Amino acid sequence: MATQDRSLWMRIREFKLKDYDEAAKLWKESGLIIRPGDELEGIKLKLERDPDLFLIAEEGGIILGVVMGAWDGRRGWINHLAVTPSQQRRGIGTALIRELEKRLARKGAKKVNAQIYQWNQKSIEFFKALGYEVHTDLIMVGKMLGE
Repeated sequence: MATQDRSLWMRIREFKLKDYDEAAKLWKESGLIIRPGDELEGIKLKLERDPDLFLIAEEGGIILGVVMGAWDGRRGWINHLAVTPSQQRRGIGTALIRELEKRLARKGAKKVNAQIYQWNQKSIEFFKALGYEVHTDLIMVGKMLGE
């Protein structure tokens, strides 16, 4: 299901595997850290689980933004939100997040979280402006499996 935001003349649609190279390039251009699970094989696994939460914003066939949402059955998660640097502050990121929030709510999510590095003040301010609470007392831990 694609949505159209007439004020931006962009379309939000679900991610397709053919979008991978452009999305990965956009993540890198936007300063996101790409991990092993973000490679093509990891993305294929993600698409098997909840492809309706992996969204692309495009205008005239050009990808301007991407966000990877996830639903763990209890909470929603926002991962890898990126907007082409020259197109930021046009509402593209906000439109992607709002569409993702709607889709998560339809699945039953009562809460959605995003993890942001402390150094990424721009993203912290973006999410605060959308009504997200900032919790500075939380620590993220992670472990690579199979190493």
